[in-house]
Amino acid sequence: MSIHDIYGYLRTEIAKAISKSWKEISIPVGWEKIVLELEEPPFEKFGDLSLPTYKFAKMVKTTPMELAEIASEKLKLSFVKNVVVAEGYLNIFLNEGEIAKMLFNAIGEYGDSFGFLKTEEEEKIVIEHTSANPVHPLHIGTSRNAILGDTLARMLMKRGHRVQRRFYINDMGRQVATLAYGYIALGKPMPEGKPDHFFGTIYSITNAIIEIDRLKKEISDARKRGGREEYLRLQDELYDWLDALAKLEEKRKDFVEKLAKELSGRNHEKEILEIMRKYERREDEEIVKTVRFICEKVIEGFKETLSKVDVVFDKWDWESDLAWESIVSNVLDRARKSPYATTHKGAFALDLSYVQELREVREKIELPKTFKIPPLILQRSDGTTLYTTRDIAYSIVKFKDADKVINVIMSEQKLEQLQVKLALYALGFVRESLNLIHYSYEIVKIPGAKMSGRKGRYVDFDSLIHEAIARAFYEVEKRNPELPRDEKEKIAKAVGIGALRYALVSISATKPLVFKWEDVLSFERNSGPYIQYTYARAKNILKNFSGKVEFSKLNELDYSVFEEVKTRKLLMELIKFPWVFAKASDELRPEFIVEYAGKLADSFNSFYAKIPVLAEKDYRKKLAKLMLVKASEVVLKNILTLLGIVAPERM
Repeated sequence: MSIHDIYGYLRTEIAKAISKSWKEISIPVGWEKIVLELEEPPFEKFGDLSLPTYKFAKMVKTTPMELAEIASEKLKLSFVKNVVVAEGYLNIFLNEGEIAKMLFNAIGEYGDSFGFLKTEEEEKIVIEHTSANPVHPLHIGTSRNAILGDTLARMLMKRGHRVQRRFYINDMGRQVATLAYGYIALGKPMPEGKPDHFFGTIYSITNAIIEIDRLKKEISDARKRGGREEYLRLQDELYDWLDALAKLEEKRKDFVEKLAKELSGRNHEKEILEIMRKYERREDEEIVKTVRFICEKVIEGFKETLSKVDVVFDKWDWESDLAWESIVSNVLDRARKSPYATTHKGAFALDLSYVQELREVREKIELPKTFKIPPLILQRSDGTTLYTTRDIAYSIVKFKDADKVINVIMSEQKLEQLQVKLALYALGFVRESLNLIHYSYEIVKIPGAKMSGRKGRYVDFDSLIHEAIARAFYEVEKRNPELPRDEKEKIAKAVGIGALRYALVSISATKPLVFKWEDVLSFERNSGPYIQYTYARAKNILKNFSGKVEFSKLNELDYSVFEEVKTRKLLMELIKFPWVFAKASDELRPEFIVEYAGKLADSFNSFYAKIPVLAEKDYRKKLAKLMLVKASEVVLKNILTLLGIVAPERM
């Protein structure tokens, strides 16, 4: 049986050999510590792997040079070509021929599944992602959530876990009630066009009218009080809302006029809260029917958008079902019997201060030492529950199907997610509390754009997809003007959507993502199109080869070809894929895959530009190069598969 995780195996065996050499002279350093310190040198002249021995010298009271010299003398492994000691670093050069045999044996055995290392600890994992409020279209911010969540699901499934993807329909909050308030005032017209866009316009207009009314009253009060600073601040805010309403009027003048008339002089806050209360308690079937209709239509629009980027869900969960099926009331009953039950600001709450001081909670939930969480209100004085209360109930539901739950939710909800974890612990759901992961992500920024869903100022995901495909079509036409139009459109769709998916997971989720078209659709540097273009190049070489590349012919290769610098670099990148995949999946870091993809594509393109493959006259050398190209094609396709991107055979 061949070695699948070649890079991981090499690192482990080298670490074990070093540990053994040190133990022979009574320097007890376990290989597990050594393997963590093995580095990839910044330049090839320093080897393929490097160990900074100074990190261990102080521990064992000797010099870095002595440690390095001892290890270098004993590092006699078949896959190690040379060892160089330099300034306390142990620089290790791998044997290209042996590495190539390992790679080709692994691909020969695992085929198109090469790189997808299976975990030894299979888990049932629920990933809840996207879960946008059903009040307007998905926008560029929620698109990051959707693609992050979907990519994590793909990675974890390939890792061997049983993954369930769930969408939480937030139909009980103020935003939905505000939309229902405006929709009812309009006389409940039938949706026109794409329903999420239709209702999004109503939502923004309703918000604008409500806010303008509020600000006019507050400005009047501020004028009476003589508060100049407050007056000017409120005036600026009013002008901003008036500007937003003017732009909305350009879309639907009829809606603006009718809502301005119908909502005039009404107590907006009271009526919106009344809709929320009646819906949660199911006291008014007409309200229930209307809210459900709105949400179902908006979700219909969501599904259409998500299908364009190949994002699917296994379950769509309604927030209201948690209330109507007594799941929320069961949580409240349990909370009332809890020693942490209290009253805060006249409402029923949980005092979580004692829970957060527990050592297990501090360590496993990773609470900052100075962090103090305020009491968590579970139920308002009017009997309605809060979003967090329903989220606690939903977490319990999700864990019925899972060992672990991952919530892909914006960083601004960090406090709410911590409260959910602590509340679960306080209510006796310890397993659930300790296995609930908040996968936090930051916003998407477009230079020069100021976005607000309430004001209708956002870049919707549909428009983003449309523009990506249109821009990709221009690039395809520029490169391949002779192709039939339907072929160009097919490639443009794959490239445009691939570009978006790649860009949205390209950097750490904990960092804001700056969206620039020149980066997203670049064919020259690390981007979706760049990886697709590299894959198409590899595919084209194999297509133009008259025979079939078979990894059973390893004894027919001339392994000297792997000594050439660019060929060697590509070989060394390829062996890392299984290791990178496992690390990225286990640590929930899709950006590791993106970073690796860029390095691999750079290596392949350098190889492609300088090394003749099909033109090689020597059969044994040609076969060796073709196997390297085939290995590159397999790995590039598997990277694109993980990221949910189509691998086109031509660009």
